[in-house]
Amino acid sequence: MGMAVLGEAQRQRRRSVYEFLDSTRPARGQALRWCETAREMRRVDGDMKEARLLLRSALCCVKDYASVYRTWIAMEKEGGGGGVGVARWLFEQWGAVCAKDGSLRSEDDGATADEYGDYWCAYLAFELGHGNARRARAVAARAVRACPRDASLRDTVELRLRDEQERQRRRQRLGLFRSAKKWLADDLRACISSVGEQQSRGCLPHFVRPPRGFQRLVTDESP
Repeated sequence: MGMAVLGEAQRQRRRSVYEFLDSTRPARGQALRWCETAREMRRVDGDMKEARLLLRSALCCVKDYASVYRTWIAMEKEGGGGGVGVARWLFEQWGAVCAKDGSLRSEDDGATADEYGDYWCAYLAFELGHGNARRARAVAARAVRACPRDASLRDTVELRLRDEQERQRRRQRLGLFRSAKKWLADDLRACISSVGEQQSRGCLPHFVRPPRGFQRLVTDESP
């Protein structure tokens, strides 16, 4: 009896939610309302089960599917249970919908609508933040192939890849600085502790070879 009552309560809740969402206009406002409701469902329920069903339904009901995918991906990354793997799968689904959407392309010159370019930029940013360099380069190459005439998208992709490469170089240099600092501190402590003994034997303090990359570090060359 308890299970039947609970099931009926869930059906009533779902029905009222969908009736409320269907009454919302215009398209973008409708999509955002669906997304807000999905977030509230996850907060109340403590998991993504009902929220995923709602978001999946939203993709069939609203025109602004980009907002729905963005919200769903963010919720999975925020601890919805799916994590990066599900978020990446959603990006692929989003891209498939974009590729089939004729309104994102111009029949005359093959130009790309902003929505399609935004999708590729969002996917690239995701891989730069949660994937690795290989995945990011693969997404960048796919973006250029998908939108060969979009010079703005190509420039944006190249700029983001260069920025990421520069951040990686800075992290490498920071690692070299830390390695050099540790080597100097450790060797200095060892030298001080043994300098008296070495001098008594007529020996100079012995320094070990610096860590790899130290010479480039002190000469201010790029790693």
